[in-house]
Formats: sequence, structure tokens, C-alpha cells
Amino acid sequence: MNELDETLELLHRDARTAPADLSAARAKLMAELGPGATVLPLRPKRARRFALPVAAAVAGVVAVTVVVVQAGSSGPAATPQAAPSAPVSSSPQIRLMSATEVLNRAADLSVGAVDQPVGPGQFRYVAEHTWVGRGVQTGDTTGYTYLWEQQIERWIPADAHDVWQEDRKILTTGKFLGGSVPQSQAPEPELTSTDQGRWQGRCGDFFPKSKPAKKCDDPADWDSPAFYATLPHDPAQLYTKLQELTKGRGSTPAAMFHFGTEILRAGQMPAELRAQWYRALAKIPGMTVLAAETNLDGRTGVALGLDDRHEIRQLIIDPATGGFIGERTVAGAEPSEAWIKPGTELGASAITTAVAGRLGEVPAR
Repeated sequence: MNELDETLELLHRDARTAPADLSAARAKLMAELGPGATVLPLRPKRARRFALPVAAAVAGVVAVTVVVVQAGSSGPAATPQAAPSAPVSSSPQIRLMSATEVLNRAADLSVGAVDQPVGPGQFRYVAEHTWVGRGVQTGDTTGYTYLWEQQIERWIPADAHDVWQEDRKILTTGKFLGGSVPQSQAPEPELTSTDQGRWQGRCGDFFPKSKPAKKCDDPADWDSPAFYATLPHDPAQLYTKLQELTKGRGSTPAAMFHFGTEILRAGQMPAELRAQWYRALAKIPGMTVLAAETNLDGRTGVALGLDDRHEIRQLIIDPATGGFIGERTVAGAEPSEAWIKPGTELGASAITTAVAGRLGEVPAR
């Protein structure tokens, strides 16, 4: 245990050994981040792997810290800005907190977390309320993009070899994000056969004709419990694992963060492993606190992420429990599509997990 871990152990020992007061824990961490921080409303947007892939290339990612004005200061919270990794002058009114510190604090809260058990005949319910960009490319620099809202629900049986179920439903389709032509000349993309419907299959094999074929107990598939059973519980080894998973994309910080977030989105990572996963993510160069407090689908969290200038990917953590509650993608200073304006919300998702008593049942929230 290093010096930071020892400090965190003392800081949050009461939160782990006493009955959880989540509102107090949330207020405590937010106070540490900075009481002047503002709440940024973030709509949940994004879908699963059949959505457009996040760009993996990263150019000149730099380490930054968030600057928060302490209580008693006359000004508002400073907006995080990308800056070279260099010493930052201190002030009696300013306190610095890095993304590494926030992730380590979230990891510390997760150490004592316990998953709600899924008993025989029950199902782990994982729901995503998502928005996903659907683009139409008409030329090298021409096209347009819409934003669709979707609900995805999955029921995973206690025995992963039994039948799983996934329901998908498109809720709205008409938000125009931009294009090289006006919206009147940009017809909405058509629904595909996998955009909505219901699928069932053993081991989550919803599309048995797809290639490569999905296998039960596949240690390379993070939709399978077998994947998590093979993961180490040491943050350094998990970081190495992320490098291996992203080798084909150059193991860049953006690629590692993208895969690290996608694995959390599957909603199957055991609580005891999640704490070490956060510590592994904290090792990725360029991690930034993007919002000290943010609202995602009605839940409050801390937004962290990476900016590769093409896009900004955010991971949202509940500061009271250390739980992953969603993610968000925003166009960077140089968007990949010429018709998208910097700062445009490209997609996100809010994740909810619970235990259902039977297949297709939506647990009370």
C-alpha cells in the first residue's frame, strides 16, 4: 500500500465501516473538489458497440488538473482548460485536484462495495438510456449527422449459460447535429434491423449467424463473466491488460480510456474489481477532471475524461458510492466531421443495474 492509499484508507474508513450515508458521502467529496463548482446538466447519449466507433487516434494529449475556487472566493469556479504539463502557481484561494486523485478516491469508496447478489432463477438487469449519433457520409468532407435516443435493457441470468434477453427501442430520432447541407436536404437515416426489437439467446448469443461466432465462457468477451474472472486485481497489471486490449489501436491514451469505459458500460464488472479498475484508469496519461459536479439522467456524478482534440470522452462516477453511472462524448476543437461544431454533444449513456426476479421484469427504481 502506497502513501496515497494509506491516506485514502484513513479518509474514507468511516464510509466503509459504518452504514452508508450516501448524501453525506457525496457532499464530502464534492466539498473536496471545490464548493464553488457548478452543476452542468448533461443529457445521456450513446449506444452499444453497433454504434459509430469512437476515434482512437490521439494527438498531443497533455496532462492537466482542475482548478476550483474555494469557498470564500469572490469568483466562480474556473473552467478546466487543456494546458502543458507544467508547474501551476498556487494561491491561498485556489486548490488543485487531479483526475488521478478523484479516481483514487472513487476507488477507495468502491473497496467496501458489495454487488446485490443474483440468486438462482434471478437476472442481473442492465439498462442504458442512450443517445447515439447516426451519420451519413456523402463525400470526403460532406455529409450530416442526427442524434437518436434509444433505450437498451438486458437481462443476464445467474447462470450465464442460460437464456439472456435484450430489448432495444428507439425513442426519438429527429435531433439534427449539423451537416454540409441544411436539414431540409438531409433525410434521417433509416432504422436498421438491430435498432429495436427483442432478442434471446444462451450466453447472450443474440445473433447466432454473426461472425465471429459468440462463445460461452469466452475470456476475451467482456459481456461474459469469464472475462472478469481472468482479470488481475493489481492496478498495474490491469493497466498492462488495457494496453494489450488496445494494441491494435496503438495503445494510445484515448484508445485505452475508450476501452476502459466500454468495459464498465457492460455493467458486469464485480464491485471488488471495479476499485482496482479505477486505479488502472488513473494511470492513463492525460486524464482530466472535466466537471466537478454533473447531472446525468437525474444522478449526480463527477465527470472525468480525455481530450484528443477530435472529441472529448467523459466517464461519470457517483462520488457517494464509487459506482460508474454513465459516459458522454463531446466534439473537440477539431471534430472528425467537418460539419460538426466544437462542443457539440455527440452521444452518451446513463447506466442502471439492478436484480430482476424473472426474465423481462424491470426492477423498481
